[in-house]
Amino acid sequence: MIIARRLFLAAGLLLPVPMVAAQAPVHLRMSWWGGNDVHRAHLRALEAFEARYPHIKVTAEYTGWVGHLERLTTQIAGGTAPDVMTVNWNWLKLFSRDGQGFLDLNNVADIIDLTQFDHDALSMSSVRGKLNGLPPNMTARLFWFNKTTFAKAGLPVPDSWDALMAAGPIFRDRLGPDYYPLDMNFQDTVALLYSWMSQKTQAPFIDEEGKRLLPGRDLLVAAATLYQRLVDNHVVPSARERASFGHVQLQETRPWITGRYAGIYQWTSSVGKYVETLEPGQKMVLAPYPLLPGAADPGLLYKPAMMYAINRHTAHPREAALLLQFLLNDPEGVRILGARRGVPASAAARRILEDDGQLTGLALEGQRQIESLPRGIVLSGYYEHARVRDGFNDILEKLGYGMMTPEEAGQAMEREINGILKRVIR
Repeated sequence: MIIARRLFLAAGLLLPVPMVAAQAPVHLRMSWWGGNDVHRAHLRALEAFEARYPHIKVTAEYTGWVGHLERLTTQIAGGTAPDVMTVNWNWLKLFSRDGQGFLDLNNVADIIDLTQFDHDALSMSSVRGKLNGLPPNMTARLFWFNKTTFAKAGLPVPDSWDALMAAGPIFRDRLGPDYYPLDMNFQDTVALLYSWMSQKTQAPFIDEEGKRLLPGRDLLVAAATLYQRLVDNHVVPSARERASFGHVQLQETRPWITGRYAGIYQWTSSVGKYVETLEPGQKMVLAPYPLLPGAADPGLLYKPAMMYAINRHTAHPREAALLLQFLLNDPEGVRILGARRGVPASAAARRILEDDGQLTGLALEGQRQIESLPRGIVLSGYYEHARVRDGFNDILEKLGYGMMTPEEAGQAMEREINGILKRVIR
């Protein structure tokens, strides 16, 4: 029997062995922006993805933020865009007004687990029912204050609009004229006024159908007056004082590092870089979000911090979808990227990082505050359109330098921003 068995096995060796078809090699390109830490993490993630799928090779194309939009615009116009692209949320208004600018990820839902993303993440990433991308994280502007400086002034951190306004004179009188409860550039100021006006109206800020601002002239004048009051009450530095530091980012200025500027209204995805530059002994905390009397919705500026999108012309949509699934939902990819882009929008990714102890600190606290607040007022992508942003900034700059009164600034917002919206909304 042993001899027979050996003959049988030997004979079996002569039988033809079925061959598993090798998968054809696939080459993908992926682009993103960020700092060196983000670049290194993405490169490690791509190496791990290639090890998982040996037939797929990914070429990385990464830059800093400056110039990334211009480069991508040229690539998309010339038909040379990468297979997988990192895009800013408001760029959907530039590249995909009809929803056809990027691959509809609903078509690869058998590869990407879309159930890990909540309604806001999916709806804000969709255009006319087509899912144009997926956000690594969602973000909102919240109020963060230097608790150390407020304690030095004998104050708790503000928990209302009135408390914020009242803190300015106390800072000036108790700490000195170079101390302020809050610092904002013009873009931050527009965001704060957006939230304040939205709390007044309890309605969206931009009427896309009507191609206009929903706040009327009186409310726009009131918003410009609020900014003037913040300056006059020593809550925020004047435009001239801010300009004296040049184009240096706030977190790199001495008043911020030493705690003399004691607050920011900033994105949850960005707060970490402000904490990192504080002198030892300074403690930053998240403040309760201020609400006007009678306001049920805080008017959060809430949006995808950025999005991963797939080129609609890619020759390899399913392999590109595999890459997104790996980066957004897969334990290996998620652990490599960590929380470098903020608290993940993917529920699976968030659980993985929480279990690993990678989600801690202010960004996580901010995410929990966002989840505790109503988010019924949806931010329009046109709010972040470059022309709309620059229009508001120009008006506030003139107001800040005394070239306009609040009345004139409010009228200019109604006239000029509505004119811009009529041109850019198509």
